Amino acid sequence: MSLLGKVYLGVSLVLLLIGVAWASNTLQANAAWVEIVLAVPRLDLLEPLARIRYEVNLAVLLAGWVIAVALVGVLAIRAPFRIRGAAVTQRRIRELEREVLELRTLPLRQHEEDEILAAEAHVDAGTRKVMTEQLRNPEDEREEGGR
Repeated sequence: MSLLGKVYLGVSLVLLLIGVAWASNTLQANAAWVEIVLAVPRLDLLEPLARIRYEVNLAVLLAGWVIAVALVGVLAIRAPFRIRGAAVTQRRIRELEREVLELRTLPLRQHEEDEILAAEAHVDAGTRKVMTEQLRNPEDEREEGGR
């Protein structure tokens, strides 16, 4: 990880810890119950929106918002690293594709290179026997020795 990445991660984590401390103090200070009014649609032509009232603990309501903001913050912190990872992966895929293309043409080029090397060495490109002596089996030697 680069120095810039480490600094970015450190600053982000410090801001996240400050946010957790702020949220903790705010939630402890606001422990009251509040009334929330929701307008819910219904099938009535005279009054299409019914107003429903709920009493909710303010700390729970704020905790939901804190969790939502924290999730967005974590995603924002991870985004540059995921983008860099995707770029590195794409670069590696392109390198491997180039290598595969090179390897596909290898047999054709290898034959040409062999002919060039043979011509430089003044050797016929035809095949020659490497071993002129016939190998003997150990079993054959035992049979001959036992006769």
